Amino acid sequence: MKVFQPFRLDSANYCLWRSDERVAITPKAFDVLRYLVDRPQQLVTQNEILEALWPETYVNPEVVKKYILELRKVLGDNTDKPLFIETAPKRGYRFVAPVREEGTATSSEAAADADREFVGRQIGLARLEEYLGKALRGQRQVIFVTGDAGIGKTTLVETFSRRVVRG
Repeated sequence: MKVFQPFRLDSANYCLWRSDERVAITPKAFDVLRYLVDRPQQLVTQNEILEALWPETYVNPEVVKKYILELRKVLGDNTDKPLFIETAPKRGYRFVAPVREEGTATSSEAAADADREFVGRQIGLARLEEYLGKALRGQRQVIFVTGDAGIGKTTLVETFSRRVVRG
């Protein structure tokens, strides 16, 4: 399932969801949306959409504009400041919203989740921060993080690294 906030595009079940509410959308408009969402940030021409969704069939190119208009209405998008579908005049359309697969978090969401799940290693973090302070003052050192398998050494170092990067 593709996610572009606050929507989820369920290609397997042919559904569009806004949060937990199913959104009414015609089948061809859904196909156009899916085609664009599968190519985020990529310019897609009108002819490309026609060839992909109406193969070996003549369809008036104006029909693509009709479905884009329907999608903008369904998504609550604005042509002047598009959040989802941008028009490149005389060239095509671009899906501009960030898209991810459901179940994969953005890096900031993943970092926040990891920090929330990180428990009981505050002393280790404090010691790493102390060593970093010494290094920043020019004191050379080598640090080893050791211990039994599965006790959270990698999590400790990754959490420390994220905190340092975020400042």
